[in-house]
Amino acid sequence: MKPYSFLISAFALTVLQTNAAFAGPPVTVTFKNIGNQTATYTPETSNELITKTNANPIPETTVNANSSDTYTIQSPTSLDYNHANLRYKIGTKSCIYLSTFVYTPGPDGSKIPKWNNKATPSGSATCTIRVTRTNPSTHAWSVEITMR
Repeated sequence: MKPYSFLISAFALTVLQTNAAFAGPPVTVTFKNIGNQTATYTPETSNELITKTNANPIPETTVNANSSDTYTIQSPTSLDYNHANLRYKIGTKSCIYLSTFVYTPGPDGSKIPKWNNKATPSGSATCTIRVTRTNPSTHAWSVEITMR
């Protein structure tokens, strides 16, 4: 029975290492609540729930006024892609944020890194997203998102 247990352990370790090898570049998110009420993290769509699953640590459910929360999101499924799709609410105001990384094909067959960021407000919310850092060798990046 011991050889069987050893094989299962070795297989599990290999799978964990393989999944880490296929992880896309991480995005570090800093959410800043610059409003005067508590903001609530409320993932609703499948992409928002995937983002929550890929976050470390999991984003705080609530962020007090004039406070912030920081976490990292990394897709374990592709070296060439990562995204952070987040939704926060303050009362009837809502902000949906999307930050993505993808390699696009270059004219010579090379891979060109591309980052996109979008903030979508509703209910008279003010939402911003901005890149604060990119790493040219690993393509990891950081964004600051704000809500009022």
